[in-house]
Amino acid sequence: MEDTHKNHLIESLIDEYETPITKLAYFYVRDWPTAQDICQEVFIKVYDVLDHFNHQSSYKTWIYRITINKCKDYRKSAYFRKNTVVDKLHKYFNKEIAATPEQVLLQSEEQTSMSALIFTLPIKYREIILLYYYEELTTQEISELLNINSSTVRTRLGRGRQKLKTMLQRRDKDE
Repeated sequence: MEDTHKNHLIESLIDEYETPITKLAYFYVRDWPTAQDICQEVFIKVYDVLDHFNHQSSYKTWIYRITINKCKDYRKSAYFRKNTVVDKLHKYFNKEIAATPEQVLLQSEEQTSMSALIFTLPIKYREIILLYYYEELTTQEISELLNINSSTVRTRLGRGRQKLKTMLQRRDKDE
């Protein structure tokens, strides 16, 4: 691919997908600066392998797949596990670190009832719900993105909805 064409294409992909990719990464790692770092890593990877993109999927699906893989790699890392323990200790000892404006905004969004409930779901249901409802991907696109059968996507979507419904009913009884 010609360099000027490649540069133009990567710029347009960044313009179109930077915000959704950062939000998607945040849904996985739950830390805004880390989500921004992952977004940068994603676009570096996209630039590096753009010549090998085979057009079997859309750019959106391809970039989301790279993002999800980067997020899963991050969550498996020793750094993430160590920071998770440190964060729990900070919360336990009530020593919260000052949040950035972006974190405050995202935390306030999380605290709305549905968002808070979604974040309590196991990751296999949460990612399907988020990709389907928030990113507006089809079950086929999610299937390609997560490399699972479409029927599995539909099953997880149904089970995730049912878990949310049950949690909402429980919450309403408690109020």
